[in-house]
Amino acid sequence: MSTLADQAVVAAHPRTLLVEFLGAFVRRNDGWAPVSAMVALMGEVGLDGPAVRTLVSRLKSRGWLEPDKRGRTSGYRLSAAALASLAEGDDVVWRARQEVSLDDGWTLVTFSVPESERAKRHLLRSRLTGLGFGNIGPGIWIAPARVLGPARSLLSRLGLLQFVDLFTAQVAPGGDDEEALAGLIRRGWDLAELDEQYHAFLADHEHVARRWAIDPGSDREAFRDYVLALNQWRPLPFKDPGLPRELLGPDWAGARAGELFVRLVDLLEAPAQRHAASFWP
Repeated sequence: MSTLADQAVVAAHPRTLLVEFLGAFVRRNDGWAPVSAMVALMGEVGLDGPAVRTLVSRLKSRGWLEPDKRGRTSGYRLSAAALASLAEGDDVVWRARQEVSLDDGWTLVTFSVPESERAKRHLLRSRLTGLGFGNIGPGIWIAPARVLGPARSLLSRLGLLQFVDLFTAQVAPGGDDEEALAGLIRRGWDLAELDEQYHAFLADHEHVARRWAIDPGSDREAFRDYVLALNQWRPLPFKDPGLPRELLGPDWAGARAGELFVRLVDLLEAPAQRHAASFWP
Protein backbone atom coordinates (compact mmCIF):
# COMPACT_ATOMS: atom_id res chain seq x y z
CA MET A 1 0.00 0.00 0.00
CA SER A 2 3.07 2.26 -0.23
CA THR A 3 2.84 5.28 -2.50
CA LEU A 4 5.43 7.72 -3.78
CA ALA A 5 3.79 10.41 -1.63
CA ASP A 6 4.16 8.23 1.47
CA GLN A 7 7.81 7.55 0.71
CA ALA A 8 8.48 11.26 0.31
CA VAL A 9 6.92 11.96 3.70
CA VAL A 10 9.08 9.32 5.37
CA ALA A 11 12.23 10.62 3.70
CA ALA A 12 11.49 14.21 4.65
CA HIS A 13 10.55 13.82 8.31
CA PRO A 14 12.30 10.89 10.03
CA ARG A 15 12.72 12.64 13.40
CA THR A 16 9.18 13.97 13.50
CA LEU A 17 7.81 10.52 12.70
CA LEU A 18 9.26 9.30 15.98
CA VAL A 19 7.94 12.35 17.81
CA GLU A 20 4.44 11.68 16.43
CA PHE A 21 4.74 8.11 17.65
CA LEU A 22 5.78 9.23 21.13
CA GLY A 23 2.97 11.74 21.39
CA ALA A 24 0.17 9.66 19.89
CA PHE A 25 1.02 6.19 21.24
CA VAL A 26 3.66 6.14 23.98
CA ARG A 27 1.82 8.72 26.11
CA ARG A 28 -1.19 6.40 26.11
CA ASN A 29 0.89 3.54 27.40
CA ASP A 30 2.02 5.05 30.70
CA GLY A 31 4.53 7.23 28.87
CA TRP A 32 6.80 4.22 28.36
CA ALA A 33 7.74 2.05 25.39
CA PRO A 34 9.98 -0.99 24.88
CA VAL A 35 12.87 -0.40 22.51
CA SER A 36 11.64 -3.38 20.51
CA ALA A 37 8.23 -1.71 20.01
CA MET A 38 9.82 1.51 18.82
CA VAL A 39 12.01 -0.30 16.30
CA ALA A 40 9.26 -2.58 15.00
CA LEU A 41 6.56 0.07 14.70
CA MET A 42 8.80 2.72 13.20
CA GLY A 43 9.91 0.11 10.70
CA GLU A 44 6.33 -0.03 9.47
CA VAL A 45 6.53 3.63 8.42
CA GLY A 46 9.89 3.34 6.72
CA LEU A 47 12.54 3.83 9.42
CA ASP A 48 15.05 1.00 9.86
CA GLY A 49 16.39 -0.14 13.22
CA PRO A 50 19.71 1.79 13.17
CA ALA A 51 17.90 5.00 12.24
CA VAL A 52 15.40 4.55 15.08
CA ARG A 53 18.16 3.86 17.61
CA THR A 54 20.05 6.96 16.45
CA LEU A 55 16.93 9.12 16.81
CA VAL A 56 16.22 7.65 20.24
CA SER A 57 19.78 8.44 21.30
CA ARG A 58 19.37 12.04 20.15
CA LEU A 59 16.09 12.44 22.01
CA LYS A 60 17.75 10.99 25.08
CA SER A 61 20.52 13.60 24.76
CA ARG A 62 17.90 16.33 24.48
CA GLY A 63 16.31 15.16 27.71
CA TRP A 64 13.16 13.80 26.09
CA LEU A 65 13.70 10.11 26.80
CA GLU A 66 14.95 8.42 29.96
CA PRO A 67 16.08 4.76 30.13
CA ASP A 68 13.57 2.63 32.03
CA LYS A 69 14.02 -1.14 32.11
CA ARG A 70 10.91 -3.00 33.27
CA GLY A 71 11.65 -6.56 34.21
CA ARG A 72 13.73 -7.95 31.39
CA THR A 73 12.40 -5.44 28.88
CA SER A 74 14.61 -2.50 27.94
CA GLY A 75 12.69 0.67 27.21
CA TYR A 76 12.38 4.41 27.58
CA ARG A 77 9.94 6.67 29.33
CA LEU A 78 8.99 10.20 28.31
CA SER A 79 10.57 12.81 30.55
CA ALA A 80 8.60 15.57 32.22
CA ALA A 81 10.05 18.00 29.68
CA ALA A 82 8.87 15.84 26.78
CA LEU A 83 5.39 15.50 28.24
CA ALA A 84 5.16 19.25 28.77
CA SER A 85 6.33 19.98 25.23
CA LEU A 86 3.88 17.53 23.69
CA ALA A 87 1.01 18.87 25.80
CA GLU A 88 1.87 22.43 24.80
CA GLY A 89 1.26 21.63 21.16
CA ASP A 90 -1.86 19.50 21.62
CA ASP A 91 -4.42 22.30 21.35
CA VAL A 92 -2.92 23.47 18.06
CA VAL A 93 -2.30 20.04 16.52
CA TRP A 94 -5.60 18.42 17.47
CA ARG A 95 -7.83 21.50 17.43
CA ALA A 96 -6.50 23.69 14.64
CA ARG A 97 -6.76 27.42 15.20
CA GLN A 98 -10.21 28.66 14.36
CA GLU A 99 -10.65 31.51 11.93
CA VAL A 100 -11.66 34.78 13.55
CA SER A 101 -13.61 37.85 12.47
CA LEU A 102 -11.86 40.94 11.18
CA ASP A 103 -13.71 42.87 13.88
CA ASP A 104 -12.06 40.85 16.67
CA GLY A 105 -8.88 42.89 16.37
CA TRP A 106 -5.21 42.06 16.70
CA THR A 107 -2.40 41.49 19.15
CA LEU A 108 0.81 43.37 18.44
CA VAL A 109 4.17 42.48 19.95
CA THR A 110 7.30 44.60 19.82
CA PHE A 111 10.56 43.49 21.33
CA SER A 112 14.17 44.48 21.68
CA VAL A 113 16.70 41.94 22.87
CA PRO A 114 20.33 42.99 23.42
CA GLU A 115 23.04 41.31 21.39
CA SER A 116 24.36 39.67 24.55
CA GLU A 117 21.05 37.79 24.80
CA ARG A 118 21.04 36.49 21.22
CA ALA A 119 19.83 33.02 22.25
CA LYS A 120 16.76 34.54 23.89
CA ARG A 121 16.07 36.53 20.72
CA HIS A 122 16.00 33.30 18.72
CA LEU A 123 13.76 31.63 21.35
CA LEU A 124 11.39 34.58 21.32
CA ARG A 125 11.04 34.52 17.55
CA SER A 126 10.45 30.77 17.42
CA ARG A 127 7.84 30.85 20.18
CA LEU A 128 5.98 33.79 18.65
CA THR A 129 5.88 31.92 15.34
CA GLY A 130 4.55 28.83 17.11
CA LEU A 131 1.75 30.91 18.66
CA GLY A 132 0.70 32.08 15.19
CA PHE A 133 2.37 35.49 15.01
CA GLY A 134 3.61 36.92 11.73
CA ASN A 135 6.63 39.21 11.47
CA ILE A 136 5.73 42.50 9.77
CA GLY A 137 8.87 44.51 10.53
CA PRO A 138 12.03 44.55 12.66
CA GLY A 139 10.92 43.41 16.10
CA ILE A 140 7.21 43.82 15.24
CA TRP A 141 4.84 40.84 15.22
CA ILE A 142 1.08 40.55 14.71
CA ALA A 143 -1.53 37.87 15.42
CA PRO A 144 -5.30 37.65 15.95
CA ALA A 145 -6.44 39.22 19.25
CA ARG A 146 -7.25 35.88 20.89
CA VAL A 147 -3.52 35.12 21.04
CA LEU A 148 -2.90 37.85 23.66
CA GLY A 149 -3.56 35.65 26.72
CA PRO A 150 -1.55 32.63 25.54
CA ALA A 151 1.29 34.92 24.43
CA ARG A 152 1.50 36.67 27.79
CA SER A 153 1.38 33.35 29.64
CA LEU A 154 4.06 31.70 27.50
CA LEU A 155 6.43 34.67 27.51
CA SER A 156 6.09 34.99 31.27
CA ARG A 157 6.86 31.30 31.77
CA LEU A 158 9.96 31.60 29.59
CA GLY A 159 11.17 34.74 31.38
CA LEU A 160 10.93 36.82 28.20
CA LEU A 161 8.34 39.45 29.17
CA GLN A 162 11.06 41.92 30.13
CA PHE A 163 12.02 42.19 26.45
CA VAL A 164 8.46 42.53 25.12
CA ASP A 165 5.65 45.09 24.83
CA LEU A 166 2.14 43.76 24.11
CA PHE A 167 -0.63 45.80 22.48
CA THR A 168 -4.13 45.25 21.15
CA ALA A 169 -5.13 46.96 17.91
CA GLN A 170 -8.05 47.51 15.55
CA VAL A 171 -8.08 48.27 11.84
CA ALA A 172 -9.39 51.76 11.16
CA PRO A 173 -12.64 51.45 9.14
CA GLY A 174 -13.15 52.72 5.62
CA GLY A 175 -10.87 53.85 2.83
CA ASP A 176 -8.06 51.59 1.75
CA ASP A 177 -7.30 50.33 5.24
CA GLU A 178 -8.49 46.77 4.63
CA GLU A 179 -6.33 46.54 1.51
CA ALA A 180 -3.41 47.87 3.53
CA LEU A 181 -4.09 45.19 6.15
CA ALA A 182 -4.15 42.53 3.44
CA GLY A 183 -0.71 43.69 2.35
CA LEU A 184 0.45 43.60 5.95
CA ILE A 185 -0.78 40.02 6.25
CA ARG A 186 1.07 38.99 3.11
CA ARG A 187 4.27 40.33 4.68
CA GLY A 188 3.68 38.52 7.95
CA TRP A 189 2.79 35.06 6.66
CA ASP A 190 3.61 33.09 3.53
CA LEU A 191 0.00 32.16 2.89
CA ALA A 192 0.66 30.94 -0.65
CA GLU A 193 3.14 28.34 0.59
CA LEU A 194 0.85 27.29 3.44
CA ASP A 195 -2.06 26.90 1.02
CA GLU A 196 0.13 24.70 -1.20
CA GLN A 197 0.92 22.52 1.80
CA TYR A 198 -2.78 22.21 2.65
CA HIS A 199 -3.50 21.20 -0.95
CA ALA A 200 -0.66 18.64 -0.77
CA PHE A 201 -2.19 17.18 2.40
CA LEU A 202 -5.53 16.86 0.63
CA ALA A 203 -3.93 15.27 -2.43
CA ASP A 204 -1.97 12.75 -0.33
CA HIS A 205 -4.74 11.73 2.06
CA GLU A 206 -8.21 12.25 0.58
CA HIS A 207 -7.97 8.90 -1.21
CA VAL A 208 -6.96 7.28 2.10
CA ALA A 209 -10.11 8.55 3.82
CA ARG A 210 -12.29 7.43 0.90
CA ARG A 211 -10.75 3.96 0.90
CA TRP A 212 -11.15 3.47 4.65
CA ALA A 213 -14.74 4.72 4.62
CA ILE A 214 -15.62 2.09 1.99
CA ASP A 215 -13.36 -0.84 2.87
CA PRO A 216 -11.48 -0.67 6.20
CA GLY A 217 -8.10 -2.37 6.16
CA SER A 218 -6.10 -4.09 8.86
CA ASP A 219 -4.99 -2.51 12.14
CA ARG A 220 -1.42 -2.56 10.81
CA GLU A 221 -2.45 -0.59 7.72
CA ALA A 222 -4.39 1.83 9.92
CA PHE A 223 -1.29 2.46 12.04
CA ARG A 224 0.79 3.28 9.01
CA ASP A 225 -1.79 5.55 7.38
CA TYR A 226 -2.50 7.28 10.70
CA VAL A 227 1.15 8.05 11.53
CA LEU A 228 1.89 9.32 8.03
CA ALA A 229 -1.18 11.57 8.04
CA LEU A 230 -0.37 12.92 11.49
CA ASN A 231 3.24 13.53 10.49
CA GLN A 232 2.24 15.57 7.45
CA TRP A 233 -0.52 17.43 9.30
CA ARG A 234 1.32 18.41 12.48
CA PRO A 235 3.40 21.35 11.13
CA LEU A 236 0.47 22.98 9.35
CA PRO A 237 -1.60 24.30 12.29
CA PHE A 238 1.52 25.89 13.77
CA LYS A 239 1.99 27.87 10.56
CA ASP A 240 -1.67 28.89 10.33
CA PRO A 241 -2.73 31.73 12.65
CA GLY A 242 -6.42 31.32 11.80
CA LEU A 243 -6.80 34.62 9.96
CA PRO A 244 -10.16 36.24 9.15
CA ARG A 245 -11.82 34.73 6.11
CA GLU A 246 -11.89 38.14 4.43
CA LEU A 247 -8.11 38.05 4.17
CA LEU A 248 -7.93 34.58 2.62
CA GLY A 249 -8.58 33.68 -0.99
CA PRO A 250 -11.82 31.96 -2.06
CA ASP A 251 -9.94 28.71 -2.72
CA TRP A 252 -8.15 28.63 0.65
CA ALA A 253 -7.69 24.93 1.46
CA GLY A 254 -7.14 25.16 5.21
CA ALA A 255 -10.71 24.40 6.27
CA ARG A 256 -11.02 21.39 3.94
CA ALA A 257 -7.67 20.03 5.10
CA GLY A 258 -8.71 20.37 8.74
CA GLU A 259 -11.97 18.54 8.09
CA LEU A 260 -10.04 15.76 6.34
CA PHE A 261 -7.66 15.39 9.28
CA VAL A 262 -10.59 15.03 11.69
CA ARG A 263 -12.11 12.41 9.38
CA LEU A 264 -8.84 10.47 9.23
CA VAL A 265 -8.56 10.48 13.02
CA ASP A 266 -12.12 9.16 13.32
CA LEU A 267 -11.39 6.36 10.84
CA LEU A 268 -7.86 5.37 11.84
CA GLU A 269 -7.11 6.19 15.46
CA ALA A 270 -8.80 3.23 17.16
CA PRO A 271 -7.35 0.47 14.94
CA ALA A 272 -3.95 2.20 14.96
CA GLN A 273 -3.94 2.24 18.76
CA ARG A 274 -4.89 -1.45 18.85
CA HIS A 275 -2.02 -2.32 16.57
CA ALA A 276 0.54 -0.32 18.55
CA ALA A 277 -0.67 -1.73 21.89
CA SER A 278 -0.03 -5.28 20.64
CA PHE A 279 3.73 -4.54 20.76
CA TRP A 280 3.72 -3.75 24.49
CA PRO A 281 4.37 -6.63 26.92
